[in-house]
Amino acid sequence: MLRQRRWIGFTLFTVFMLLLFVRLGMWQFGKLSVRRSTNAVLVANQGAPTAPYADILAVAGAAPGVTAALDWRTIEVTGHWDTAHQVLLRNRTFNSVDGYEVITPLIPAAGPALLVNRGWIPQGANSGAPARVPIPQTGTVTVTAWLRQSQPAHPSSSLPPGQVLAINAGAIGRGTGYQVLDGYAILAKEIPAQPGAPTLLPGVVIDDGPYLSYGIQWFLFAGVAVVGWWIFVRKEAEASDEAEEARARTPDRNTALPDSVRMG
Repeated sequence: MLRQRRWIGFTLFTVFMLLLFVRLGMWQFGKLSVRRSTNAVLVANQGAPTAPYADILAVAGAAPGVTAALDWRTIEVTGHWDTAHQVLLRNRTFNSVDGYEVITPLIPAAGPALLVNRGWIPQGANSGAPARVPIPQTGTVTVTAWLRQSQPAHPSSSLPPGQVLAINAGAIGRGTGYQVLDGYAILAKEIPAQPGAPTLLPGVVIDDGPYLSYGIQWFLFAGVAVVGWWIFVRKEAEASDEAEEARARTPDRNTALPDSVRMG
């Protein structure tokens, strides 16, 4: 009876773990499917010709903003930098060095202003501020940039003035006094080029991520669970057979005694 309870308990445990591993594997494959769908949009946007800013605004409609369909689309916009409302994005690492990213509004001739991530700068002697913040050039500039969706707001009252934790167009644009596109762009090229400008950030890296390997690992764990259950069952069966053989070899005490002893 004890051995039977062990067998039933281990089987139920194995079934539970098997279902869990399969569920986790399917979850990772689902994330892979979403990632590949997103990558398909990115590949299409990266392969599309550079779009004038006005064309993007026409696509955006009455409530201009960067949607998932426009993510990493390359645009070209002409305007002038608004130095007064420039902010620094904190806690940014580039080549394993801590620093900031410089976010500056670009005001075009027509349409809402565009927040542009002009690149990365290293932090100063302490983490409170950079040693130097490159001032954007004056006059008219033409920039080529990659559109990105606005990041979720991450307010913090303890930040130094002019620093943020996320590129949220609503939060940053609130104090500018003019309309700001709901989204931002990562600078790829500026004409004329500015000496001493922040280090440009790399473009998008398109890959499937770790989801395929993670999914395969969970299914391998499910296979290990099945193999472990089979080994356990075999050992239990062998132990049961040995016990039966041992009982068969052991003579009954009454039959082993002489007749005179049994009768007495």
